[in-house]
Amino acid sequence: MDWEDGAVIIHADDIGMCQATLPAIADLLDFGLVSSAAVMVPCPWFPQVAAFCRAQPAIDMRGHLTVNCEWSSYRWGPISTCDRATGMLDEQGYFHASSAAVKQLADPSAVALELRAQVERALQAGIDATHVDAHMGTILLPRFVQAYVDVALGNQLPAFLRS
Repeated sequence: MDWEDGAVIIHADDIGMCQATLPAIADLLDFGLVSSAAVMVPCPWFPQVAAFCRAQPAIDMRGHLTVNCEWSSYRWGPISTCDRATGMLDEQGYFHASSAAVKQLADPSAVALELRAQVERALQAGIDATHVDAHMGTILLPRFVQAYVDVALGNQLPAFLRS
């Protein structure tokens, strides 16, 4: 493929994870350095990201579907449940830190509910989600990928898949 026939999409993810992501993504979009971004609905700064997206509806914002939290001192958890029986919560009540722990412990039906809840919350908050992807690839694991694809298809959103 010739470069002149293609397109380059520079993407920023984990938007809403912390406050610093908001001015950073605004500047990167304004300067044209990124053309796509992904919001993490369970994270603390999600409401501010939603307000930013409502104010600038042309933003190419995807849902960065999240079922784990890799940070040790800055944590978030599911929005669909606080039931430990789902296997999605660690000892402190947050998402597991690693994809391996989610794979081993999380109930796929609970993960499916969480993914639906995240997409629904983003849409209800006024984010015109253009597509979905997977935080740290966790929901692309064989146990969860069907739920991911189902959520994308059910909301008519393209799903980012990678090998």
